[in-house]
Amino acid sequence: MYRLIRIVRIVISLIAMGVPTWALIAGYESVFVRMQILTALMTGVSVTLLFWALVTIVYGRLYCSTVCPLGALMDCVSATSRMLRRKKQAYRYRKPSPKTQFVFLLLAILFMLTGVSIVPTLLDPYSAYARMVTAFLVAPLGNAEAPLRFAIATLSVAGFTAVTVVAVAWKHGRLLCNSICPVGTVLGYGSRRPYFHFEIDPDRCINCGECERVCKSACIKLPEKLVDNSRCVVCFDCVTACPNNAMTYKNGNYRLGMPMMQRMQTSSPSVDTTAHRHNSANYSKK
Repeated sequence: MYRLIRIVRIVISLIAMGVPTWALIAGYESVFVRMQILTALMTGVSVTLLFWALVTIVYGRLYCSTVCPLGALMDCVSATSRMLRRKKQAYRYRKPSPKTQFVFLLLAILFMLTGVSIVPTLLDPYSAYARMVTAFLVAPLGNAEAPLRFAIATLSVAGFTAVTVVAVAWKHGRLLCNSICPVGTVLGYGSRRPYFHFEIDPDRCINCGECERVCKSACIKLPEKLVDNSRCVVCFDCVTACPNNAMTYKNGNYRLGMPMMQRMQTSSPSVDTTAHRHNSANYSKK
């Protein structure tokens, strides 16, 4: 079942990346633009914001793994990296960076409140993706609505964004989503404990490390068998990689089916009783 869910999720994410790309080239506005969080926030579309808030609380960060085109691009890059460098490319648990996340989120909020949209659009994942498509596809094909007045600056920003996204995703997967992306930070606050989340069954887990190796969010801490759901992008890579079905997407927590062995309580009283009798005999002899 999880493999089918993962395939459906990948197909949706590729559509969410392909349709906006085609729409930008053709000069149309796709429905995926209205589903973007920053777009809804800046245009005051409260229905979209409420929808993603409910989805995040119930299912986690599905936005990041389905309708975010930049996230889909990162997944394509990281998947290619794993195929070409399977023996070398293995993700490991990485400590969260809440201070870095908060700083970039605060910058985005402050500039939005002052009416300066350049910083929020630089950090917004959809805006960054649209900037790259416009610079590398729309402009060369001659389908831009008007000549770019600042072509060099626009191309430089888009080039820097593309190089950064590809380089980081190639080696570290979704690191940008969990460090500087303000949308990912906000969704992370809402998905700290979603209704459905990934859990590791301690009775089934054999500590093979496959789930941690494929986790591009680096949020699985295997020794403690914990999943940081605030950074999990719900890609379903871990559950399909687990050879013993120890990873599940469920509500609630796992508990050990067989409690760990406890120290026997009958031994210490017997020893104490023997010692007490021995001391009593010594006292009586005296």
